[in-house]
Amino acid sequence: MYEKIKDIREMNDLTQREMAAILNVTRSTYAGWENGDPISLLKLNDFCNYFNYSLDYICGLTKTKQYDKADKEIDLYVLGNNLNKIRTANDDTQEFISDIMQVDQSNYSKYELGKSLIRVYPLIEFAKHYKVSLDYLCGKTKNMEVK
Repeated sequence: MYEKIKDIREMNDLTQREMAAILNVTRSTYAGWENGDPISLLKLNDFCNYFNYSLDYICGLTKTKQYDKADKEIDLYVLGNNLNKIRTANDDTQEFISDIMQVDQSNYSKYELGKSLIRVYPLIEFAKHYKVSLDYLCGKTKNMEVK
């Protein structure tokens, strides 16, 4: 993921300082993301929106780079509802999926309630386990399947 962020920035002839200004963070924070520091889901979404890339592509779930109407904000309640809907449709417990995602069950419960922002890597693990699109989970597309 971090190499893609850097490659996309460089392909668009932007410096780290320019990209940091676009994302409203310091250059050192942005540089850290390119070097493997965790990026928040909201900032990753801002990056995707700016370049019109899918979260699925940036996170390595698909080779399809772009899609229409990528400029959507993430609603934590929509995300939480989608997590709950998919988990319960598969008759899985919160404890089961929190183990897969390597998060505490109490934190996972907050994600489903829309009370806490999920970190990117646990969300990727959820998407991989259920074979669903990150963009769908985040309410950016109606298509549940990863293309």
